[in-house]
Amino acid sequence: MPTKASPTARRMPRYARKQAPVRREQLIEAAIRCLGEGGMSAFTIDRICREAAVSRGLINHHFGSKDELLACVYETMTDYLVQSPKAALERADLSPGDRLRGMIEATFAEDTFDKSKLRVWLALWGQVSTNQRLHAIHQARYRQYRARLARAIEQVASDRKRDVDANRLATTLIALIDGLWLEWCLAPNLLTHGDAKIACYNLIEPCVGSICQLSDGD
Repeated sequence: MPTKASPTARRMPRYARKQAPVRREQLIEAAIRCLGEGGMSAFTIDRICREAAVSRGLINHHFGSKDELLACVYETMTDYLVQSPKAALERADLSPGDRLRGMIEATFAEDTFDKSKLRVWLALWGQVSTNQRLHAIHQARYRQYRARLARAIEQVASDRKRDVDANRLATTLIALIDGLWLEWCLAPNLLTHGDAKIACYNLIEPCVGSICQLSDGD
């Protein structure tokens, strides 16, 4: 005679229930992993839901659409990218040169300058020019980052009595950083973390003086 299922067993849902912010974060992280593994072709509702172990309808429930989830992924990635450099700028115990160097070091730290994350960026960058929402986010975050970087350059130049166009130098430095990230993504064996940092120092130091203090391992 079959045993009767317990009330607890009957009430067990197919998918674990979690609070909305936790579930949203879980879906964003799953989407990032999918992009890192297979690019935009892997950014599908079915694959993301399988990766997150959730039901298919939860993406629309928490984000409204796959495009909105993509926008949240882009915001999450940009927030992660600027978090460490921003922390370097906010340290009161550092000189202006140390803060600027800290931003560059954080940009090319091993947990940031990572192949999986770079594949995510490559996939996202391919969408910025055609996706209006991503384009707007990119423009806003780019302006914020450039302004923060320009202030750091300006503080170093002022401290050393140097005359520089901080905005132009910041724009050029960001273009160099983007190019180094792209090159690392395409051919990681041709570029090291130390190479990337030195390229940035070689651009900045003729304008503001020496800030480079690479470790022996770089």
